[in-house]
Amino acid sequence: MIRSRMTRRAHPAEDWAQDIDARQRNVVFPDTVQNEARFWRNLGNQSWTPVTKVGLALLGLFVFGLLVRFIIAVVQVGVAPALRFIVVLFLIWGPIFLAIAWATRRALRNISLSKRKR
Repeated sequence: MIRSRMTRRAHPAEDWAQDIDARQRNVVFPDTVQNEARFWRNLGNQSWTPVTKVGLALLGLFVFGLLVRFIIAVVQVGVAPALRFIVVLFLIWGPIFLAIAWATRRALRNISLSKRKR
């Protein structure tokens, strides 16, 4: 028998065990949707740990290092063909990344507003 979350059980350990079991099952449609929703809901709630900050700094260093190396290579090869490539690259990928960033910000704002209304 499936019980509603609105009803209280006498044993909190039973709730905990059922919740752990449901989180690990994740093989059929409703479970995968619930786990994915739980992931997105909890994504922005935790604060960054020092390990996360170091990882993001290394990732940023890698990305900006590649960007600097690319700019140096562009200057060495010649500006005209490489500049054309860079402009096309930004015209194609720039709006895509801006749309993703905008949609993510809007979704997170809507989630935080819905939590405040509860």
